[in-house]
Amino acid sequence: MKLCMKQLDKIVDLLTEINERLSFTAHHLLPKGKQDKGWNVDELMTRMAVVSRLGISERTYNRWVKSGVLKPIYLGNKHYYREEDLQDAIKRSIAKGLI
Repeated sequence: MKLCMKQLDKIVDLLTEINERLSFTAHHLLPKGKQDKGWNVDELMTRMAVVSRLGISERTYNRWVKSGVLKPIYLGNKHYYREEDLQDAIKRSIAKGLI
């Protein structure tokens, strides 16, 4: 039992360290100006969540990213969005008559 608890403690320590390193790395990958907004990795939406939330196809999603309607946060080769940024993109698009 003690061995199991020690192993679990090690795993928790490792996961905590991994989380801290990922948060640090992600913070430095954010575009300037968005770093001061504060964010939580758990609050970021994936590309598929955005497609589902907006009710658009993947093709439309790709077109909107390419044209600048949607501006993802890039972590590696994956796209992520904050709810606030997505709402801003929708408002801008409506104002321009794009949607």
